[in-house]
Amino acid sequence: MGELKALGEVGQAVSSTLDLGTVLRTIVSRANQLAGMDGGAIYEYDEAREEFHLHATDNLPDELVEALRAAPIPRGEGALGLLAVTREPVEIRDIADEGSYQSRVRDILIRLGSRSLLAVPLLREDHLLGGLVVNRNSAGEFAPEVIDLMKTFATQSALAIQNARLFREIEDKSRQLETASRHKSEFLANMSHELRTPLNAIIGFSEVLSERMFGEINDKQAEYLSDILESGRHLLSLINDILDLSKIEAGRMELEPSEFDLPSAIENTLILVRERAQRRGVTLGRTVDERLGIIRADERKVKQVLLNLLSNALKFTPEGGEIDVRARVHNGDAEISVADTGVGIAPEDQEAVFEEFRQVGATARKVEGTGLGLAISRKFIELHGGRIWVKSQVGIGSTFAFTLPLTIDQCHPTS
Repeated sequence: MGELKALGEVGQAVSSTLDLGTVLRTIVSRANQLAGMDGGAIYEYDEAREEFHLHATDNLPDELVEALRAAPIPRGEGALGLLAVTREPVEIRDIADEGSYQSRVRDILIRLGSRSLLAVPLLREDHLLGGLVVNRNSAGEFAPEVIDLMKTFATQSALAIQNARLFREIEDKSRQLETASRHKSEFLANMSHELRTPLNAIIGFSEVLSERMFGEINDKQAEYLSDILESGRHLLSLINDILDLSKIEAGRMELEPSEFDLPSAIENTLILVRERAQRRGVTLGRTVDERLGIIRADERKVKQVLLNLLSNALKFTPEGGEIDVRARVHNGDAEISVADTGVGIAPEDQEAVFEEFRQVGATARKVEGTGLGLAISRKFIELHGGRIWVKSQVGIGSTFAFTLPLTIDQCHPTS
């Protein structure tokens, strides 16, 4: 019963804490008590340096602990060092016998009254992780049941060390990823700011020239200026997307809620794409639930989401197609959808469209864009406490929809 209780305590310690020192101290303490030993220690093995480092002790004199901590024990030295060679339990039946035990702490052990040692390897999947050593103040061999018991405790110790190593690796990788992500976001933000300054100048001067503020221009010049303006605005849109993404990833994106008229916001956004739709021969439809009016949300971000959905629908809807915007009250939320008669999205790609830098489908490579619009849209909607989704059939079309709570009590930054 005592053995079962001790093993239960050890198992609980291994599973309930990642503090390796606490776990190993529990193990060596219970091992000593059950086996009737006079002291013990657990070491961790450094495979690269081929040496053992003291990790936990029980009932060992301070003088001995200080000597053991002073320097690691190399492979081959003493009973512990032999574990790295044999991978089998090593027992020293009488430390005082000349030639039976070669170790720098032999004299200290004899002076403190220790007479025999048992060292058991900590093995996990054929890897040596450390050693469990117990000492006794009487000489003689160790009973087979004692050796078996020490093997059981050694197995628990190996598991604890492996768990701790895995946890350290995960923590290290997590820190590295966080650092890399932060550096990437900072780089994108800095580069985007550097690009926006000259780009705004290009757009501004192009607009001034197009408006003939410095004199008349011919048709060819007007055409070139129109191309410059369109390309500049497109590039500015991409840069703004990158800036938004870097803010989201850095946790600095916050909502700026205000009260605004949702039907008017929808109409104003449709105006921005109406000319493009007419040029492509695409019909725009609009249906808004009369119960919808003033809502409280971040108007700029809501318009940006709707504009992203409309722009995507225009990219993938062929000439003669239709795009229908609908807004209704549903389950206490405002639900806004953009349906098109475009190429559609395969079922296996429908979740991927919301991932950063992802463009899916055979036609994706033929259209411009970074693949950030939907990823940013999802973040914006989630910031509001809503959700966004897509329903689609290949060859028939897609419907993107999102919800906005009609009352937003709190607006939180991204985490």
